[in-house]
Amino acid sequence: MEKRGIDISYHQGNIDFNTLKGNVDFAMVRTSYGHFTEDNKYKEYVQGLEGAGIPYGFYHFSYATTVSEAIEEAEGFINIIKNYKPLYPVAFDVESSNVTEDVRADDLVDIVDAFCSRVEKAGYYVVIYANLSYLNGKLNSSKLDKYDKWLAQWASKPTYTKPFGMWQYSSKGSMPGISGNVDLDIAYKDYPTIIQEKGLNNYNGSQAEPGGEQEPGNVVNYVVKKGDTLSGIASKYSTTYQKLASYNGISNPDKIYPGQIIKIPEQVEISPSTYVVKKGDTLSGIASKYGTTWQKLYEKNKSVIGNNPDKIYPGQILSI
Repeated sequence: MEKRGIDISYHQGNIDFNTLKGNVDFAMVRTSYGHFTEDNKYKEYVQGLEGAGIPYGFYHFSYATTVSEAIEEAEGFINIIKNYKPLYPVAFDVESSNVTEDVRADDLVDIVDAFCSRVEKAGYYVVIYANLSYLNGKLNSSKLDKYDKWLAQWASKPTYTKPFGMWQYSSKGSMPGISGNVDLDIAYKDYPTIIQEKGLNNYNGSQAEPGGEQEPGNVVNYVVKKGDTLSGIASKYSTTYQKLASYNGISNPDKIYPGQIIKIPEQVEISPSTYVVKKGDTLSGIASKYGTTWQKLYEKNKSVIGNNPDKIYPGQILSI
């Protein structure tokens, strides 16, 4: 599975997201840099991506030279991303700059670990962004092997030998809707499924919200599809959009986006033509129960399941 993406910051200027739509599978948005300055375009970009139905992740460009500065940057980053539900990772961008170029390798490893550990403990899927030279050099430590990597290597193919989930392969790409160059990326993992399954990035998934309580009772997780409206979802489950908005803390009922999880309270009735996945279910087992094949069930629910029919998770709603 490969997904094509871009990463963007205020350097990209004004973006026509309706034109961009259909040309990328995801975008990584810079929220901030240093300790601590917000990117003055990130809110506009997130709004545009959500409106166009393009999943996104976030990244913070670091200027930290000590562990305490890294933690300060992590706290600022968490304070921003807590307001969103990114379906792609949140990244710590580690690059050489006139501020950080003289930081020793062992100190830099501690700085990166401090930031990532803090963000991870807050309930986010964190990755390390760095170029090949850094990953093979200053950051080549077993202490950082537990974190996913976003490799920056502008080449025809990646040569990094350790595991990595994303690859930034060009800094001079072009995309409809964007003037000038833009970084191009490939994601090799099904991040939306991983993140939602694990209940990370402010999603409940099949687990409790990080730092919170498991939802009581029979709460259904409905995954928003392209074209869905909150009123349409409410109608399907014999409730009102006002109740769903209140239950899910949605401030603007007119603004939901693909991949978002809408929690349906236990009192609503579920159509007999649908099945709510339970812990331990398999697609073949569900198919057998309803006298069909897993292949037919998968084709009917591909937009919900994604690219891997062996991977379904509790709370998904399948059409039978």
